[in-house]
Amino acid sequence: MDDAVGAGFAAFVVDRRPALLGTALLLTGDRGPAEELAQRALGKARRSWPRDPETAVLQGLVAGATGRWARLTRTEQVIEALPDPLAAPPTDVPDLAAALRELAPRTRTVVVLRWHERLPEPRIAELLHVPVAVVAAEAARGLQQLRPALAPSAYERAAAELPAEQRLAGQLARLAGAPARWRLDPAEAVGDLAARRSGARRRLAAGAVAAACVVGIAVPLARWAPDLPAEPTAAAPPSVAATSSAPVVTPAVPVLTGPTRGSLAGDAALLDELRGADWGAQEAPPPADREVVLATDTPDGRVALVVGTVLEDFRGVWLTGPVGAAPGDLVPHLPRQLGRGRPLALLLGGPGDATLVAVAAPGDVIAVSDRLMTGPRGTVGRTYAPVGTADGLAVVPARTTALGPALSVRVTREGREVYRSAVDWPDQDAAAAAPLPALSSVRPGPGRPDPRVVESALTDVAVPLGVEPAALQPELLWSAGLPLTRGTGTVAVVVARSPGGALVVTTWAGVGSSGVSCGTQTPPGTTEVGTLTVARVCDVALPGLGQTDDGRWLVVTAPPDAVTGEVLDGRGRVLETLALVDGSAVLTLPGGARSVRTLGAGGRELRETPVAPSPTEPFGDFGSGPAR
Repeated sequence: MDDAVGAGFAAFVVDRRPALLGTALLLTGDRGPAEELAQRALGKARRSWPRDPETAVLQGLVAGATGRWARLTRTEQVIEALPDPLAAPPTDVPDLAAALRELAPRTRTVVVLRWHERLPEPRIAELLHVPVAVVAAEAARGLQQLRPALAPSAYERAAAELPAEQRLAGQLARLAGAPARWRLDPAEAVGDLAARRSGARRRLAAGAVAAACVVGIAVPLARWAPDLPAEPTAAAPPSVAATSSAPVVTPAVPVLTGPTRGSLAGDAALLDELRGADWGAQEAPPPADREVVLATDTPDGRVALVVGTVLEDFRGVWLTGPVGAAPGDLVPHLPRQLGRGRPLALLLGGPGDATLVAVAAPGDVIAVSDRLMTGPRGTVGRTYAPVGTADGLAVVPARTTALGPALSVRVTREGREVYRSAVDWPDQDAAAAAPLPALSSVRPGPGRPDPRVVESALTDVAVPLGVEPAALQPELLWSAGLPLTRGTGTVAVVVARSPGGALVVTTWAGVGSSGVSCGTQTPPGTTEVGTLTVARVCDVALPGLGQTDDGRWLVVTAPPDAVTGEVLDGRGRVLETLALVDGSAVLTLPGGARSVRTLGAGGRELRETPVAPSPTEPFGDFGSGPAR
């Protein structure tokens, strides 16, 4: 953007985007597609800038909410904070979100524009390119269908005395204004629009943990948690100047530095011995140049963190052992993502009861999430509870399964997140995991899958959910061989039942222990497993997996009544037609593939499923370390 146009458009984005996101959320029902729809609408406004940007934005919303893109994004997984799992859900809260999902796209669009955006019917007719009478009919139809969901909830006063239109407008406003954690802040949104305009388009990812904007399951998923008891106060938008530069970043402070923290910090002789302790295979600085960041005994053992610099390279080591162990008997472990200004977290003990040790800067707030939570409608997310700290050190009880900890640690400084990540567990290799259950196959496939690939898939799901694999009641939805240059591989689609009630569908591919995740989705728990359609990209040519000319594969599995599949591009054009064997196939990914349309006998269309890209983050929404 040139300076004049760029500054003006940036100001428009900052001012319009918060409300636009709420409207897009009502139109799509999911935060990932809503943010993408808002960006598309703003991009349309940028192309017509400065001529009537409001009309361009509304046109973009309508096109996205009623066109082909809307149909492909009705299968999203929502990543959001869930209510306290121990609290009983209110039974008297009207589920307007579910009722909205049942409306036809055009009816839903009319309802949102009429009672949320408060547009008159002639204006809506112009946007939809239909007669005013059609808009009036759609509005009446939508209001009638939503009327049962407009009953008063426990949080409303005398709602029954209000006209249905007024109750609808109020509840739509509450849904649109519910607290949200959007992928982009205003500055990043402006930058994303500039990148799209210049041709470097990038897709928006969904969350935690664990989620992409387009997933590949053709079933309707949940979109919102129950209504909140209070309408949140909208935050003031940042200044225009803030959008023309990088986002505000909390100043970095030294974290891994003295004075020593922990219960053993006053033992000078012990600290001297810790400085001289062995660092294993890692080249260590001279003992005189090492710092003991922490030294403490915990219910599950002794731990110390020692750091130093070798040729300007900051290094460090965890030293762990039994309570009371001499420094020479402590075992070294290399920390992940080590940096002078980066927090760290380590788990001692387990499986079962364990102790979490987290190191941050004095004054930082450390919060812990025990596991990834799933709701019966397919919602997934984490909640974090603050823990007690002393000088930035937290030592708290925790638990882990034999396969690994589900924990995630979050550190905030001056109200801004500076770190969020999984924890190191030095004892994991020594833990004896229970044998994995044998899986029954839902759909016939050519041959048996490599058990190591299936084991990786189950572990990838079980660890963040904080349960052993057998508790997930897993099933093998489908599997097939994968012709790779380094040997015959396996692609396996595994279905599990999460503790929260949702299904968890994960796809893995590869050879033996070198399998990779192709992605995970969470349809509602009421979904019949046999009705699932999955369309996934499996990229087995990743670094560290041997030869890289195996390429990318498209994995399709549908109910057995699907006999043909059509791979479509973004405009709905057929790129390739494939014969499905018992509803499934594996093929080299055609360039530009965006969805798969499955057909039954006689060419009858069954469903169209978006092709889900390879995941950019592991399932679990652990966080990726220091905030970027």
